[in-house]
Amino acid sequence: MSLIRRFQFVFVIVIMALPAFILGCSESGGSGAVEPLSDEPMILDSVLCINVEGDRPDGITDIFLRSDDRIYIWIYWTNIEGTSTIKTVWYEPDEDMPYREDSQLIRSETGFGITWFYLDKPVGGFTDGEWSVEIYLDGEFERSHLFMVES
Repeated sequence: MSLIRRFQFVFVIVIMALPAFILGCSESGGSGAVEPLSDEPMILDSVLCINVEGDRPDGITDIFLRSDDRIYIWIYWTNIEGTSTIKTVWYEPDEDMPYREDSQLIRSETGFGITWFYLDKPVGGFTDGEWSVEIYLDGEFERSHLFMVES
């Protein structure tokens, strides 16, 4: 096979494969990956629950009742060194202004720590709908959770 024929053959294959490659990378999905710094403080786990007992979450859920006494967010940290400030910001359904903000200090000599925050039931119960809570470490956003309150 001559050099020109080989070039034509490769060119045709590339031209035929190009649309499949382009369409395969269209709006149908995607993915990503990153390797965090090994000593970067981060959340290993966080859950919403109905109680914290013995430093562990109890009744893990993302659906709460208007009549529940409390709504908890439980957070397990790693790579925490010295003292850090953890802050949560809670939002009611369809509200831009925070419903409540709480902060607490966490100290760790092992690098691990557990924190939790909660909302007490307001007079009349929690507002029905989709709530959210944001978690910050030393002023930097770490994670958010969405949860529902139903009658």
